[in-house]
Parts: sequence; structure tokens; C-alpha cells
Amino acid sequence: MAQTQQVKDLAAARAKTTFPVIDLTRYIHGSDDKIARRKHLASLISNDPVFSNDKRVGLSRVEDVKQGLAMSLRLYQLKEEHNLTQEEMLTCMGFIDELLPIGLHETAFIPIIYAQGSDEQAKYWGPLADKHQIIGCYAQTELGHGSNLSELETTATLNRDTDQWVIHSTTFTASKWWIGGLGVICTHALIQARLIIDGKDYGAHGFIVPIRSLKDHRPFPGVKVGDIGPKSYGGFAKIDNGFVRFENHPIPRENMLMRFAKVTRDGQYIKPPHSKLAYGSMVLLRSHMVRGAGISLARAATIATRYTTVRRQFHVPTSRKDAANPALETQVINYPMVQSRLFPIIAQSYAMLAAGSKMSSMYESMLSELMQGDVSSLAEVHAISSGLKSTCSTFAATGIEDCRKIMGGHGYSYFSGISHIWSNYVPSNTYEGDNFLLTQQSARYLLKQIKVATTNPEKVTPFSKYVIKTIDQEAFQAERCSVETVNDWLRPEVQLAAFEHRAGRLVGHLAIAAMQEGMVWSDLNLECWKICHAHSQYVLARSAIEGVAGVRDQGAAKETVRVLKRLSDLFALHTIQTSLGDYLEDYYVSPAQCQSLRQQIKNLQDVLADDAVGLVDAFDFPDHFLNSALGSADGNAYQHLWDVAQKQAINQVEVVDGYEEYIVPILNQHGAAKL
Repeated sequence: MAQTQQVKDLAAARAKTTFPVIDLTRYIHGSDDKIARRKHLASLISNDPVFSNDKRVGLSRVEDVKQGLAMSLRLYQLKEEHNLTQEEMLTCMGFIDELLPIGLHETAFIPIIYAQGSDEQAKYWGPLADKHQIIGCYAQTELGHGSNLSELETTATLNRDTDQWVIHSTTFTASKWWIGGLGVICTHALIQARLIIDGKDYGAHGFIVPIRSLKDHRPFPGVKVGDIGPKSYGGFAKIDNGFVRFENHPIPRENMLMRFAKVTRDGQYIKPPHSKLAYGSMVLLRSHMVRGAGISLARAATIATRYTTVRRQFHVPTSRKDAANPALETQVINYPMVQSRLFPIIAQSYAMLAAGSKMSSMYESMLSELMQGDVSSLAEVHAISSGLKSTCSTFAATGIEDCRKIMGGHGYSYFSGISHIWSNYVPSNTYEGDNFLLTQQSARYLLKQIKVATTNPEKVTPFSKYVIKTIDQEAFQAERCSVETVNDWLRPEVQLAAFEHRAGRLVGHLAIAAMQEGMVWSDLNLECWKICHAHSQYVLARSAIEGVAGVRDQGAAKETVRVLKRLSDLFALHTIQTSLGDYLEDYYVSPAQCQSLRQQIKNLQDVLADDAVGLVDAFDFPDHFLNSALGSADGNAYQHLWDVAQKQAINQVEVVDGYEEYIVPILNQHGAAKL
């Protein structure tokens, strides 16, 4: 069969790539051995009929959850059959592209047991969970409370006589809600409940609570558990988000996680060395979410880039000449309006992946320190993870939807692949901390750093050093952007100075406002939101810049360093442009510099155009994982879209079921037509 024009167009775009694609794939995924292993793991999923993409849509709630259970079982079978490590199994789970009933067991329940359980608890519970002889989940959110951990209504009251905790839902709204895995599969739950001893409330702590019998899977007496039902936009279809309500449910005292806080046999409460150690589990989940945001946005960007490369519309000339096809319509990706929307999304993806790597290393270092009783890095890691979770998940959710719009009408088809990505991703803006509420945590942390800077500047944490400059307000207010020529915007020190000045000024203003007599903290929520995103964008820009330096130091090809530098520049400058008001308020940036900034952004988009397809190819997403008729690697978009439509059940008959029952009466309501 002759190649379609779409296949030719994508192949031609690939041929224009100016750098070795494998270099950036190594930057994202690691060594050649890791890349090869990753491809092998992806093939285990794509070649297994249980994970077929053909039969995932149009199912009932019961069928969806049952399919999720079947996928969960098959994943565990693959782990045994192929002797996969835990990390490899999680990679396979990612390639399935569904949130599974066992997801929180693997990503929250097990890690938290090892991180927050005592050595004895980890030794007892860990192997049971590792071998999935018990299946657990992480249950914090309640019907009446989510982000406000201090006001959770579930209680764990010590019964000294029986040496047990009594788990109780004190009100109807104390019911745990939204808990992944709880609906049908979990045998145990890691419950966050307020610890009560002799009437004294010690706040929320973690408890391993049996939910269902290991003999017949029936809930224990005093435990009301079930599934909360379908979610918005058809997202999270395969996972059994559930509820549980307790009626004086007893568990052993030893089921309280006791690596940090402890309760002895005689009822003595031993407080943890740091009041925020309970936040460790949230830091873990949020640190994963930073890279997850980059991956999700990168998938959408891959689909949109490939599709707009093969989509042709209108005979409108652009500065990018298509000399090989002068009679054909213009490729959509060659329109500057499309480039200005799409290329910054690609740059955001790379920046978030760089920050995700940074966040992961920071978490691992913090965890190692916590195990030794050192809490010195906890506050910064918690603040950065909270801020990045908010900023990155906002970027990703917005960017995924923008990719759909960039693709035009066909982007709205389920088979574009975008809607599935978006419906499963968008709840990240509210789970693990609402994106707007989380910003207050970062803002409070930065206010504390200003206090540290005034008394002990050498103790200001690494990502907050810029607050030191705000102490001398006269000098700080005199700061101006040093850009003189359009190319000055490409200097990393200029970019970081701009991000630091913006964040520093906003923090300084918040500090002054917070000290005003009669000021109510909640009245400063908007300021907190702006500060958090300013700080997080600084962290993202700095991570991207450091990523370029790392690739350069590792001896990568100069073409690879060049294109990664361009992406880093585009991310920084586009981000600055979207917040120009903050820079103009105190004249840090002049009108002339605004004009040169816009020009440099256009320059970067121009020089990145030939590399767009190569940049998304470097993400190395298999077609099965993208699950997109329009974004497949061969570019044959229209044929794939036609083919998948023909496979739909509704198209397997010429006359639809319901013709006699509904269509005929509609046609004949006013008598049969006589034509």
C-alpha cells in the first residue's frame, strides 16, 4: 500500500531533527540499559490481551472495576513470571495507563509502612504487603474534611484495659471518602485518625486498620465499606475509590505506626522529634506528582505535535516553506499561532521532568536523614513539594486541555487520546492537597525564611537564598533587569535574577501585610497563591537550567545541549512573559525589555520548529501507552481514526438496535413521509 501524505509528512519532520534523539531520551529515562529495559517492560503490557486498549470504553461501573481487578491480577502475575523488581512492576503499572485498584497499595500503603512504621512493624507488615497477602490503601480524606488534617473526625481512642485502639467515625461526615482501593479490594487501610488518650487529643496519626476478613473478604463488624461510584468525565474508571465508616472498631495498640510518635503499654504518649513528621507520607506522594505532571503533559504534547504535523489546513503561506509540497495546504504546526501555544507546553514538560528528578533526589535524601532522626531538611522539602505539586499539576491540566484545543475538532474524539489523559489527570488539582490551599504552606515557609535571613542568613535554605536580598529594601527596590540586547534574555543568570526578584518582592510584601494590625491571614490567600507560584516557577526554571548544565558536563553532543538550552530558555522566558505585570509593578522590567522578551520568545519558537517532532519522540512513549489514533508514531492519523471507528459495536450492524422502538415512531409521529 502506498504511503499516505500524513505518513510522509511525519517522516519528513523527523528527518529535520538537528540533534540525536537518543541523547534526550537518556536525559529523561537514563542509560541505554534502562531505556532497553523500559521498552521491554512496555512490550509486556502492550502484548498482553488483558491490557488491550480495544475494550476499555463503554463499560458499566461494575464491568470497569472488574476489568481493573483483572488488570491488577495480571500485573502481579507478570511480576512473578518475569521476576520483576518492585520498580519494574511500577513501571509496568504506568504503561497500563489506568489507575488500578492496587495503585495506592503499591505507591502509598507499602512505602508509608516502611517509612513511618517502626523496625518491628516494617518487619511484620512489610512482607505481607510486599507479597500482596494483604492489600492496603491510604485513607485520610473524609466526607466532611480533606485538606484540613487537624479537623479530621475519625478517632482512635486508647482502651487501656484491652490494650487496643477503638477506631470510630464520630459523625456521619467522619466517613472516609475517595480512598483508592477501598471500594472493593482492600483488606487493610492506613487510616489517619485523631489519637485520643484519657480524653486528650494528640492530633492525627496513622493506624493500620483491618477492613475485610482474609477468609471471605467480608467487612468486619463495625465496618461499613463500599465504592463511591463513577467520577467526573469518566476518569478513574478502573479504580474502586471507596468509603468506610467505623462503629467502635477495635485494633491492637501495636497497629499505630510508631517510628516517630509512640504509645506505650501503660498509655504514655511519646511525641515525635518534629511536629511535622506526619507530613512525610504527603511529601512522598507529592514528590512523585511532579514527575507525573511532566509525563502526562508530555504525552499530550506528543499527540498534539505529531497530529498538527500531519494535519494540513488552508493555502496560507508562512515563513516556514514546504518546498517539497508547494501545491498542498499548510501544515498546521507551521502556523506561528500554533507554535506559540504548543512549543511552550513542550518546554514545560521538560522543565517539570527536570524538577521531578530534583524532587526525587531531595526526598530520598530527606528520608535517609529522617531515619537517623535528622529533621533539618523536612520543612524545605515539604514546602517545595507542596508548591511544585500545585504549580505543576496546574500547568499540566491546563496544558493537556490546550493540546486538545490545538488539535481542533478531532481533538475532541475519545480516540485522540487526549480526553483519557485529561480526565485521569485533572483531579490531581484537588487530591493530595487542593492546589489553592497548598499555596499557603509554601508562603508560610518563605515568611519564616525571611525571619531566618534577618538573624542568621547563612541558615536560609538553598532554594530560598533570594530572600536575603529583600532585607535591604532600599537596595532591593533599586534592582533592575540587566537586559540590554535581545540575546541577553538567553543568559541563565538574567533569567534566574528575574525569577528571584519577583518572588522576593512578593514575599516581602506579604511579610509587611501580615504584620499589619488586625490583618486576618485568610485575607492574604491571593497573595499566598501568587508567591507560591512565583517560588515554584523559580524552582522549575532553576531545575531546567541545572539540567542543561548536567547534560553539558556529561559530554553530550553539542546539538543536544543546544536544543535543551533552547527549551530551558523558552520555559523561562514564556513563564516570565505570562507574569509581566509582576515585573512592571516596580519597574524591574522596562517596556523596551518587554518588547525584546517577546521577540526572543518568537526567535526561540522559530529555531525549535525543526526539532519539535524529535523533542516529543525523545519522550519515548509507545503507541499502546499513548492510545491515540491521531498521535501514533507512524503519523497515519486519518486511517487510524477511520479504523477505530469501524470497530465500534454500534457500527457492527446496518440498522441500530432501537430502530423499531424509537426511530420509526419519531419518523411517523406526523405520518410517514411520501417522497
